[in-house]
Amino acid sequence: MLAAGATKEEVHEKLGVVVGVDNASFEVRAGEIFVIMGLSGSGKSTIIRLLNRLIEPTAGAILLDGRDLAQMSQRELIEVRRRDMSMVFQSFALMPHLTAIENAAFGLAVAGIPAAKRRKIALEALEQVGLAAYADRYPHEMSGGMQQRVGLARALANNPTIMLMDEAFSALDPLIRSEMQDELIRLQKTQRRTIIFISHDLDEAMRIGDRIAIMRDGRIAQVGNLYE
Repeated sequence: MLAAGATKEEVHEKLGVVVGVDNASFEVRAGEIFVIMGLSGSGKSTIIRLLNRLIEPTAGAILLDGRDLAQMSQRELIEVRRRDMSMVFQSFALMPHLTAIENAAFGLAVAGIPAAKRRKIALEALEQVGLAAYADRYPHEMSGGMQQRVGLARALANNPTIMLMDEAFSALDPLIRSEMQDELIRLQKTQRRTIIFISHDLDEAMRIGDRIAIMRDGRIAQVGNLYE
């Protein structure tokens, strides 16, 4: 219906479904921080979940090094998520019964990495975010900023090519949010990962983004750097 010119509202009225993303097309360059920003309801959180198929796309392609994730089997997709992609959520998403190092090692445990090896990798990831001294603390013993650092360490522990960050710092107090932005910039200078970062904050987007995509009503309205 959208291809025939129907609006999102008309699709919802006729079919009872909500169109989160509508014909959005963009390219992310290796090693950059690509920020997708927009107002609440613009589709930005939907689009980042389409990229790793936490939400299944109904049309289009998701190309990673020439491979279409949209066409992959579940087994192939699990391997891509394990090897190539990690995600950092707004809500921290830590396991409350696990320590910081156990949370950081969670993805490694799922992947079947031996306990001693995954503890070593997880500790190195915690060191990268300045939390090695808190490795044996539980989430309730840490501040919000520290918990989000653990979430970041968990993503780093998998050594992903691509990091997906959905409003990762928006739940934090302004001062802590600024510190986390600095932390991300510092890590990016040494590791040069490809990061897709979702934000509703223009100041944040301009501070951390190499390029910024503006999303409106499920569409990518504009893509450019700070000077475009």
